Amino acid sequence: MNKLINKVGVLAIVLSLFVVSCETVDFGDENVNPNSPTTKKTDALLTNAITWMPNVVSSVTPNYYVQTVSDVTYTSYSRYDTEFWSYDGYYTGPLADLNEILMLNEKYPSEVLGGGSNGNQKAAAHIMMAYYYLHMTDRWGMIPYSEALQGSENTKPAHDSVQSIYNSLLSNLDAAVSMMDNGGLNGDILFGGDMNSWRTMAAVLKMRMAMRMADVDGGTASSKFLEAHSVLQNLTSSSNWHYPYLTADAFDNPWQDRFETRYDFVPSKKFIAHLVDNSDPRLPFMANPAAASGTYVGLEYGLENPGVLETQISAFDDAIIYDGTGQGGWIFTYAEFAFMMAEAYERGWHNVGDTQTWVRLGVESSCVRWGVSASDAAAYAATVNVSSMNDIAMEIWVDMFLQGYEAWTQWRRHDFPVLSPPVAAITGTGVPVRNGYSQLVASQNAASYDAAVAAQGPNTQDTKLWWDTK
Repeated sequence: MNKLINKVGVLAIVLSLFVVSCETVDFGDENVNPNSPTTKKTDALLTNAITWMPNVVSSVTPNYYVQTVSDVTYTSYSRYDTEFWSYDGYYTGPLADLNEILMLNEKYPSEVLGGGSNGNQKAAAHIMMAYYYLHMTDRWGMIPYSEALQGSENTKPAHDSVQSIYNSLLSNLDAAVSMMDNGGLNGDILFGGDMNSWRTMAAVLKMRMAMRMADVDGGTASSKFLEAHSVLQNLTSSSNWHYPYLTADAFDNPWQDRFETRYDFVPSKKFIAHLVDNSDPRLPFMANPAAASGTYVGLEYGLENPGVLETQISAFDDAIIYDGTGQGGWIFTYAEFAFMMAEAYERGWHNVGDTQTWVRLGVESSCVRWGVSASDAAAYAATVNVSSMNDIAMEIWVDMFLQGYEAWTQWRRHDFPVLSPPVAAITGTGVPVRNGYSQLVASQNAASYDAAVAAQGPNTQDTKLWWDTK
């Protein structure tokens, strides 16, 4: 699971999507139907679908929602200037590619073997679809699902409930695992065709869904958690997945690109203060001291006019700004697993270890992942005491610095630490708990939009999702 992709190999795979052959033209196949090619490049479709992941794991916006990042220059972003977001890119991008993989493997099973065995291709496609659909329903709530991706056959798909999507995804993940075989898988820039890692990813998604469902369907949540745990129980403290960014500009971390010409983002005052107050050894790996004072100084969140010089406040650590291959793009970490184990123990779902042990394991792994020495990480973790679910939530908040959407989802589940919207907020009445549908949904799919609003609540960022009950 913790195997990272060889950078040269990744570059070769990705570049292969863009390199045009310079061979001499051969007219020997002039009678071949171009609309029914004998070789269908499903490996390229899988690669393309995976390369959408930076939109999830390295996005800026959700870090504002959890208030670990503040704006220095263009401050409207942290004041919620955008309430309505389009989900169209997911359907026309990665989901379309993954759906195409499934269709081609069903209709032309012998013609797509260049992408790997039929079973493995379908399994990876289903798991990646679950990844994106989970992300989407956790952002917008009700979304097109059962009637999605039908093209001209259905241009006005219904919006399915979050609960029904969760139930379907859980079933699909189990089905995907059962499809795996001993064949290969090509185009896989995440795991290099290692199906054990894909099996682990399916379990990770199942465990995440179980935790989100905990307060609305505890029975199902507990059952699915334990199923996932049976796969994940052998994870180690170094079991971490980071998106395989390269240092080349075409494939580098978006966080690196954001700092090439502008200095817009800094750690928030609340975040820095918590790290300083707790003598957290991760601090120097997350931020740099302010140049003017040599001390760590965060910026108050959500100010309309900060009125400070760059030298007066802390910046992100250089490893985030100038590299990005090791931070700012985590897909899943052992720390997240440990914190889920801690919460599940609190809920009485298992009797492996105890809450404090799991939290300390999570903190220790998090510290090492951020760059702290093993000895210092162990020493600090030993000082962490847990007496409530809020203590778990606080450790998650710190660990998930720059993990954007997953950090936001965790915060919505726990409602801790306590956050308030900025005084100069542009939209909404509180900290966003949902992304609103774009205006095109209401105009182009009115009946489905109206049904979703009637079932879910107003199309605003203040409407809570099915699993967000606190």
